Amino acid sequence: MGITYVINVWRKDMIDKKIKAVFKQAGKIILYSKVGLSRMTFLKAYRMIRYWMLTSVFKKKVPWLIELSVTYSCQCRCKHCSVSNYFSEVDRERELTADEIKSLLKQAVKISIPKVDYFGGEPLLKEDIVELVRFGSRQGVYISITTNAWLLTRDMVKRLKDAGISCINISLDSAEEQEHDKLRGLPGIYKRAVAAISFCHQEGVPCIVSTYVTRRRIEGFAQPGDVSDLTKIIDLSRELKATAVRILFPIISGEWIAKKKIELNEDEKLWVIENIDPSFAFIEGAYSVKRKKKVCQALYGKIFNISPYGDIQLCVAFPDTFGNVRKKPLQRLIREMWSHPTYLKNKNGACCSTIDLKR
Repeated sequence: MGITYVINVWRKDMIDKKIKAVFKQAGKIILYSKVGLSRMTFLKAYRMIRYWMLTSVFKKKVPWLIELSVTYSCQCRCKHCSVSNYFSEVDRERELTADEIKSLLKQAVKISIPKVDYFGGEPLLKEDIVELVRFGSRQGVYISITTNAWLLTRDMVKRLKDAGISCINISLDSAEEQEHDKLRGLPGIYKRAVAAISFCHQEGVPCIVSTYVTRRRIEGFAQPGDVSDLTKIIDLSRELKATAVRILFPIISGEWIAKKKIELNEDEKLWVIENIDPSFAFIEGAYSVKRKKKVCQALYGKIFNISPYGDIQLCVAFPDTFGNVRKKPLQRLIREMWSHPTYLKNKNGACCSTIDLKR
């Protein structure tokens, strides 16, 4: 009798896990369709399908996404900025020109990279940013922008929409106005971000709220009476009719370079991964979780960053460079980065601390 009971409990547990896994997978499909399909074109679909065929069927190693940091200029002075230690001052004269960026987009298409995110700094401060969105979209590239939303008026949303933007990522550090403004170092930024999220919904442009969590921000998350900061952000995003919420774990770089203790442990990361609604929230990016474990997309060869000055980096938070696009073709630079000792020593890792990477 005891053995039968144990077997029945085990079977029920296995069935429950399978059902849960099915619902999670369905949730991911729902999320991807909301983010990716509403602004899809035939050419973008072709690029996506081609990428899937090359990487899944033919097992080619091709990056999924370029983070293209078009400028380090920014109105904010964020307490968690990951690039604040890159430079003493912004050099606008050294930034890649619009023509150079267009050349990079053409090279990305040739390599079969399907996605580019205009990053910063604040990308809306870049001259010709709307034209750069239009050019990339016409190449069939899935173009997104990650912005603090200070300049993201309804008119700007319309212009980006007309240019073919696929998605707009808006940073929101807190559901509380004073806290967000304080963390960003810019009074009034909360109201502009909240308004911009609504503008995206009104104009039919997918909008992802991008936020980060610390140990304090997930205190009480997914527990009875949950009033955690993370849940407040998710609830506010739903209220504002955002398309999704992207959750970033602390990266030990920039303003946090000397704050190793803020890094979450594996159990804390797993708790967040396991308890978010996969139809509305996700961790960092499409390739950031493997077997319920947070991994580094850059160290898996799925993303890389190009600085405003053309330097190739593993990611925006890692200051080491692997050559410059003004001196070598993009494809060659990617191959050289992937064959560099720093990449090889850390390949397929999960490190989110630039001081812990093996060099």
